[in-house]
Amino acid sequence: MKTALYILMLAMLALSACGGTKGRLPLDIESFSLVSSIPTGMPISKALYQASNDQLFVMSAKTQEIGIFRGGERHNVLGGMGTGAANFLSLSDIGINRDGGLLALDSVAKSIKIFTSDGKANGNIELKGSVQPTLFCVHADQSLFVFDQATGEIITYSTLDGTEQYRFGKFELQQPTQLFCNRDYVVAYEQQTDTSHVFSVLGQFVKSDKGQTLFDDYNNGINFSDGNLLSQMSAALLPIQESVILYGISRDVLVLGMGEEIRLLKIGYLRVR
Repeated sequence: MKTALYILMLAMLALSACGGTKGRLPLDIESFSLVSSIPTGMPISKALYQASNDQLFVMSAKTQEIGIFRGGERHNVLGGMGTGAANFLSLSDIGINRDGGLLALDSVAKSIKIFTSDGKANGNIELKGSVQPTLFCVHADQSLFVFDQATGEIITYSTLDGTEQYRFGKFELQQPTQLFCNRDYVVAYEQQTDTSHVFSVLGQFVKSDKGQTLFDDYNNGINFSDGNLLSQMSAALLPIQESVILYGISRDVLVLGMGEEIRLLKIGYLRVR
């Protein structure tokens, strides 16, 4: 029964992956341009942007807090050490769900806390079967990819009931510091070796890139290495300071961090003829 369910799940994910860009015109990246610089006033561990409402979530593992910014201004702050609904024992990663709500991983509690876009506690997902979950990302179908540092694997969970679906990456990953996913790919970045390991959402290993690699909605690879931000599918290139970190993509906006400042870059697209 469990095997049949697993096969069915893989088939459904395969259809999702094949149809990820169906109906969308193929677009190449033509340029990168600075949209805004946002001082956060807090040490940044990760930042995620939601283009639909110009909202930015900034996580600080040092203070165990998450800042919520709108229009470049701080709107709210949640977190801090503790066992309350809005506190953390060990805040280690954040994500955004389909409804624009905030997800926050508590590594010690082995759970992901759910908040509204305003920061109000709104539930909890227990990561059953995990030992030391440290990173996660949210797939387009709302599945969760969670990296377990203790086992060296990426575990896929259903957000509907928190059940584990499958695992992968055990022999390719050492110590990832970031996990990113779009509709078709999962990328684990290891800062120590400055390497991005790319997998399909079904768990098959695809490749390893030097530097940080992310994928946009059209599966254009974007890589940052040796002080250059570049498209892997076109000639678009932008020299940037090497101290910058890539955090994610929301529609046509790329999120970068430098010190306590977030920079939003606009991705210019050109229709493929």
